[in-house]
Amino acid sequence: MSQRILIAGCGAIGSIFACLLRQAGHDVTLLGRPPHLDAIAFQGLYLDGIWGSHHAAGFHLAATATDLTGPFELILITVKAYDTQIMVDAVAPLIDSEGLVVSLQNGLGNLEILARAFGPERSLGANVLVGATIPEPGRVTVTVQAAPIVLGPLEISDCVMMERIHAWVRAFNAANIPCEATTRVLSYLWAKVFYNAPLNALGALLDVHYGVLADEPELKRIMNRVIDEAFQVAAKQNIDCLWEDAEKYREYFYGHLVPSTYDHRSSMLQDLQRGRRTEIDAINGQIWRYGEELKVPTPFNEIMTRLIWQKEKALH
Repeated sequence: MSQRILIAGCGAIGSIFACLLRQAGHDVTLLGRPPHLDAIAFQGLYLDGIWGSHHAAGFHLAATATDLTGPFELILITVKAYDTQIMVDAVAPLIDSEGLVVSLQNGLGNLEILARAFGPERSLGANVLVGATIPEPGRVTVTVQAAPIVLGPLEISDCVMMERIHAWVRAFNAANIPCEATTRVLSYLWAKVFYNAPLNALGALLDVHYGVLADEPELKRIMNRVIDEAFQVAAKQNIDCLWEDAEKYREYFYGHLVPSTYDHRSSMLQDLQRGRRTEIDAINGQIWRYGEELKVPTPFNEIMTRLIWQKEKALH
C-alpha cells in the first residue's frame, strides 16, 4: 500500500531511500537543496553502485519546510547531526497522528531530540552502515555497505506500535532496502559510533581511505584507544553493547567491517573537502562529552575532536 513519506534532507543517504521507496510505489516528498532537486524535477532520480541501477520520478519537491503539506505517515530525518533540532522543529507539525519518525543519521544524541518532539515510542533510530555519494545532481551512488540496516524505537510502548514498525521494515525490504527491526536500538547506534569514531576523524585528518588506517600499526594503535574509550563510556552509561568487550569488537571491526569498506573515504573527509562543517561533535565529541559527565577519561576522542575543529576553523 502506498504511503506518504517525507525525506527531510535529500543528501546521499536520503536519496537512496527516496529513489527505492518511490520506485516501489510510495508517495515520496523530498526536502533538499535546489541543485539536486532541480535535476530530479527534470530527469528523475538515478541510483547506481553496489545496490544496482534504479530510476524513479514523480516526486514532490520542496526547498523549504514551509512549502510542505502534511500529514506524512513516515518522516526520515537525513540531515547532518548539527541540523537535527532545526529540522525536527520544522517538520513536527507535518507528522500524521499515528506516523513514525526515523533518524538515519550519524552520531549520538539525534534520537533523543526526536523523542522530545514525537515521543520515544514513535521515534526510531537506525544503524546505517552504508556509504554513498552524489557524483552529480540527480544521481546517487551506493559505494559500500558493511551491515544490514537495523532500526527500532527509543522505547517500546505496546505490540501495536511494534507491528507498525515491522510493517515499515517489510515495506523497506520490499523496496530493496535491506532492513531489520530491533528492540535495542541504542545498542546498534553505539555500534555505529564504535565504527565511525576510530575511522572518520582519523581518515579525514590524514586524507586517506579506511584501509590505510588499519594497515598502519601506529594508526591502528590510535584507533584501538578510541574504541577502548568509547566502550568505557558506553559501559558507564549502562548500554547493552552487542559485543562483550572492546577486544571482541575489534575482532569484528578489523575482520569484517574495515575489509568490507576498505577503500571508503569518510563523510567527514568529504565534508572538509567541500568546505563544510563536519559531524565530529556527534561522534568523537559526544563520546568526550559523555566521558566528562561520567568522569571517564577520553583523551584520544578529545584530541580527534579538537583537531577536526581546527580543520573546520581553517576553512573559514
